[in-house]
Amino acid sequence: MKKIAFCLSLLLSILMVSCGGDDDYDPIDDDDIQPPSAPQNLTASNITETTVDLSWDAATDNVAVTGYSVFQDGVEIQTNVSTTTLTITGLTEETTYAFSVKAFDAAGNSSAFSNTVNPTTSEAPFGFRDSLSQMEIFTGALSDLTPANGVQLYELNSTLFTDYTTKQRLIKLPEGTALQYNGNDLLPDFPDETLIAKTFYYNLDDTNPSLGKQIIETRVFLKIEGSWQAGNYIWNDTQTEATYTEAGNEIPISYIDSNGDTQEVDYLIPSKQDCFTCHNNNGQTFPIGMKLRSMNFTPSYTGQNQLEFFIANGLLEGLGDPSSVSVLPDWTDDVNFDIFERGRAYIDINCAHCHRPGSSVPPEFDMDFRLETPYADTKIYDKRFSIEARFSATIPGYRMPQLGRTVVHEEALTMLMEYLQEIEQPE
Repeated sequence: MKKIAFCLSLLLSILMVSCGGDDDYDPIDDDDIQPPSAPQNLTASNITETTVDLSWDAATDNVAVTGYSVFQDGVEIQTNVSTTTLTITGLTEETTYAFSVKAFDAAGNSSAFSNTVNPTTSEAPFGFRDSLSQMEIFTGALSDLTPANGVQLYELNSTLFTDYTTKQRLIKLPEGTALQYNGNDLLPDFPDETLIAKTFYYNLDDTNPSLGKQIIETRVFLKIEGSWQAGNYIWNDTQTEATYTEAGNEIPISYIDSNGDTQEVDYLIPSKQDCFTCHNNNGQTFPIGMKLRSMNFTPSYTGQNQLEFFIANGLLEGLGDPSSVSVLPDWTDDVNFDIFERGRAYIDINCAHCHRPGSSVPPEFDMDFRLETPYADTKIYDKRFSIEARFSATIPGYRMPQLGRTVVHEEALTMLMEYLQEIEQPE
């Protein structure tokens, strides 16, 4: 028993010596750990429509900073940044953002936030975007083809034939500008940054358009620094988006026409070069359809003369009385226009952009199909048999027009045959 008591006493003495007194106890205190200081002088530079460069100064205390976290509008977007600079990408144009930065050490302790910077991304230069939705031509669901604010619908009284497609025509002028009447009934003067868009589609069933449509392409003209540029957007199968392309393509189309018959069309989408073939004169690109004489009528959407509508809404200036502008005859109207007016109108809108001086057609063909050209100078009579044959044909390279159609425009051909039989040799 004495040995046991001695051992216990010795053990107790050892424990007391090893532990020491209360005055010598020094536990670790979390409050003594110093986090990194906040980064200083955060700045934003090189701001574009989609990117911004951030830079900041590191803390000058003795805590070893191992990296930084970057926050955008309060949300951490980048961690483990090892330098004091970072380029932020994927931003939206004309948008203000809030950026801040935190530092952290090896133990994961973070600093307070740096100062906040609020850069605003710039507006993208006027031009073509990768997708149609980025062009801001339409609002709401893209396939509804609802014009966006500031985008104006317009119509033509005699239109170019494109394999029986339906077309929606739109124009957008820069805010505070207008088309300018220049004294003739052809194209007005367009301000820079004008956008003209034409969307091509088929109703799935012309006897019941409410069943929906198949949208194929939206062709866009932009006036940039005094010159027109052409671009094309091809719609996807789900009709949710259209993508910019410069390549042509062929798309099989099936639809039910107004007679209830199923029609099959191998629709041809033009390439960028095809656009220049038609929209070119003396090396300059230009619109074809939006001539004032083609707009001088009352379309379905206005209830009044279209030129008067444009004037009243600040879209056309310099023209006092639309009645001073001539009218391109509607080739389908056999009540108000005779066969000679209708024939010339159809040939003008479908052929004259190529068959005129300065066009892509070689000059040795020596034809000028413009409506304003005196009949004796057009060479229509001399070419009447060729006109009928080529309008009746579908053979690539021989048919006329060569671009924009693969099937015969039957109703127009009937009218043209009558016209070509009625015309006489000019004196």
